[in-house]
Amino acid sequence: MEYVVGVVLGLGVCGLGTWAGLERDRALYPVMMIVIASYYALFAVIGGDGRALGIEIAISIVFVGLAVIGFRTSLWIVAAAILGHAGFDVVHGHVVANGGMPVWWPMFCASIDAFAALYLAWRLLSKRIDAHNRLTFGNRIRAYVEIELEAARAAEHAGEPLVAFHHLERAHVLGQKSTVQHVRVHIRMFFWGLRHHKHREILGQMTRLIGAAAVTWVGLVPQGNTGGSNVSAFKSMPIPDDLADLIDVARLPRQWFN
Repeated sequence: MEYVVGVVLGLGVCGLGTWAGLERDRALYPVMMIVIASYYALFAVIGGDGRALGIEIAISIVFVGLAVIGFRTSLWIVAAAILGHAGFDVVHGHVVANGGMPVWWPMFCASIDAFAALYLAWRLLSKRIDAHNRLTFGNRIRAYVEIELEAARAAEHAGEPLVAFHHLERAHVLGQKSTVQHVRVHIRMFFWGLRHHKHREILGQMTRLIGAAAVTWVGLVPQGNTGGSNVSAFKSMPIPDDLADLIDVARLPRQWFN
């Protein structure tokens, strides 16, 4: 049964990525790999086994590294890493004894991994995704995000912290559909809170950082949200016209940029 459920779940996740357009962000499959690699370490924590945790973390670092390298170079590396993790699932019990892991998990995870790897390979072979394409939404929007971050730096140097934070909010609106840019802006907001001793902002950004890293790739971000702790992290807000125009440009089909 775990095989069937794994394949069905893999189809659901990958199909959602295609249907919702999440594949436009190169981070989709690399982040999927990172999430997959983290589960065995989580099970070791649940089992309270420090030795198993150390081994699981060491192994997961390898797969996380492959995900990052694949993100920066070729998504074929990510496909190979996900398929390699399926192989690791099969032999996991012979590598490390993890008492916190459900007995059905390795084969369930192997089914998802194998399906996701083959699905990504099919998308790459059919040219629906460019393995080496750097003109993704995240890369196109980065230039506009950087303009706002530079404006925030200039305002800080001029002794205008509130103006600086306003530019960080604009950067957040621009970049929140890209995992890399979303996380990047929240890091800047976190350090803004530290510099100006805004304890509410510090705590708020810690939780938002985790959320940005975990759910941006599945599209669970409220449109137009400005990202600060002064607003709910789940509240959708109107997007200023000038920022909406920039976002529309970044979303243009890639052939417009060739």
